Amino acid sequence: MRLGIENIDKILEGNERVEFYGNWEDVLFLAHRAVASSAPINVVIVQEFGKFDPFLVKKFQRITGNYGEIVIRRAFKAEDVKPTIDSFQGEVIVIDPYFHRKDYTVITSALRRNVWVFTREVNGLPQGGTFNHHSMHVIIRVSSSKWGYRFYIKKHPLMPELEIPISIEGIYRGEEDKGLLAWV
Repeated sequence: MRLGIENIDKILEGNERVEFYGNWEDVLFLAHRAVASSAPINVVIVQEFGKFDPFLVKKFQRITGNYGEIVIRRAFKAEDVKPTIDSFQGEVIVIDPYFHRKDYTVITSALRRNVWVFTREVNGLPQGGTFNHHSMHVIIRVSSSKWGYRFYIKKHPLMPELEIPISIEGIYRGEEDKGLLAWV
């Protein structure tokens, strides 16, 4: 799986379980980018009324030139989340797994596979709290500003966070400019 942003993808390379969390609008936007860049991919969306925009995914597919197949399944109830995730073979992107705010243990056990999770931030932690911190390889907090996004990458609780800023243009293009080096 990949986000399609060169700097971030290099850091996440080789990690099977990654969790993105932050302001829901920012995280959902990045989930669209990840789905488009990772195709062919399986996606599980856990929401009653989704804000998942297939037109935004198509836009990112045109930008990245990746037109692979995307299989989407939805889980409308908390009891449906684990069977829906388990119904896929291979890599899975799960969007908002703790939406219903229950069955955390069951859902966390379903996420112990090759998975990227996109979830909300609640009280400075991913929704679900520290419930799945022990099973995720990398946890990334996402924040946005008027200039772009900041990714705060944490690979281990005892290690400091790594901060990577990406401009809005970099999010769409998938890479950052080299700055003054581009002119040399």
